[in-house]
Amino acid sequence: MGAAAALGAGALFLRGGARPADAAVNHHLIWVWQFSTDGEPNVLGAKLRDHGLGIILKTHDGVTWMSEYDTSKYAISGPAQLQVVAKYFEDAGVPFHVWCVLHGTDPIKEAQMAAATALSGARSIFIDVEPHSGFWRGTPLQATQFGQEFRRLAPDAKVVLSIDPRPWMVPRLPMKEFAAFSDAIAPQEYWHTFDTQANYDRFRESNLPVQGNITPEFLLAVSYATLSQYGKPIIHTGQGDTQNWPEWMRYINAAYAAGSDFVTVWRYGVTPDDIFKTLRDIPAKQPPVAAPALISGAVEGNYTVQAGDTLGSIAATYGTSVQAIMDASGLTDPNYIYVGQQLVVPGAGGVVQAASAPAADAGAAPAGGGGSGGTYVVQSGDTLGSIAAAHGTTVDALVAANGLSDPNYLYIGQELVIA
Repeated sequence: MGAAAALGAGALFLRGGARPADAAVNHHLIWVWQFSTDGEPNVLGAKLRDHGLGIILKTHDGVTWMSEYDTSKYAISGPAQLQVVAKYFEDAGVPFHVWCVLHGTDPIKEAQMAAATALSGARSIFIDVEPHSGFWRGTPLQATQFGQEFRRLAPDAKVVLSIDPRPWMVPRLPMKEFAAFSDAIAPQEYWHTFDTQANYDRFRESNLPVQGNITPEFLLAVSYATLSQYGKPIIHTGQGDTQNWPEWMRYINAAYAAGSDFVTVWRYGVTPDDIFKTLRDIPAKQPPVAAPALISGAVEGNYTVQAGDTLGSIAATYGTSVQAIMDASGLTDPNYIYVGQQLVVPGAGGVVQAASAPAADAGAAPAGGGGSGGTYVVQSGDTLGSIAAAHGTTVDALVAANGLSDPNYLYIGQELVIA
């Protein structure tokens, strides 16, 4: 039996428990390097489906398909095999994305391969460009040539630029040229890998001194500091190779607070089960749901989930039911909501306020001129000290109320509870 036929048979096995892969639904994504090292498609598909995750599969390196490196019979050898693999994962309920490494030495051929990849069943293509040995070694002109040829062939494909966001690495890439044809940027935020004295020294030289250890929150702040100038959405890529699953809870929640809807994980073969469970239990944020038809003149509003909320408490506050909120908001599990999630609440017209306390205007002190009970959205130039002084509280109180691990690092758009 050939690889394509065998894969099709596996897809029939997985499909029994699959759910439809809706392009409008967000998922956390996990990177896969090689089938021979990370796992064969049937193993990957079952686990990713059961945890509600999508896949980012490597297809080629420069102008060489992965079948040259990956000993699995399912390794990508070209667009035809890629279409089979893409259909397999999508039929199994696993959203399918791809990634490749760019070298820049033959930009036209690399663009043609990348475009063929993007048009063979992938929802998006992540292009990995790093200023390290074995990665990008082209010029700004070659980056432009790649982008122009790619967009000529695949004008509507979604492109995500994957880079090392450390501030001394970013200038070594032709970022302006890459950003011109990319839809988003995915910084590689590897808090354990980067936690070295050499990096402490370089961050200090870049006016981003490390206090204590390098943390997920610190690297999120670094990414925004170095990449916001390019005006692209940021898709965070965190370090799967850690046994500390609470770090991933913090990472996801910090990414959500900064405006992200999902995160990605490098990579499948080194990520422990506790991280998979965390990704399952803190699901991706979903786009707004179209309002269902209303009965008997009922109205509805949007509600942002606050710390301590449950669907039961929200339903009780607004005189509706848990099931009505689930139906209106497209929820499948009443036990999993997260801080910052937008819910549609039937019977609550307009934009509704927090169930437990009125929300403060972003960037302003809570009603009453200071004290506790409100929220604040971090602005350019803010520090915890300045926020505490403006709201009549202390830095220690803000750190405790918001679960901050490092009082010296905030990012624009971060929402803080004022205590």
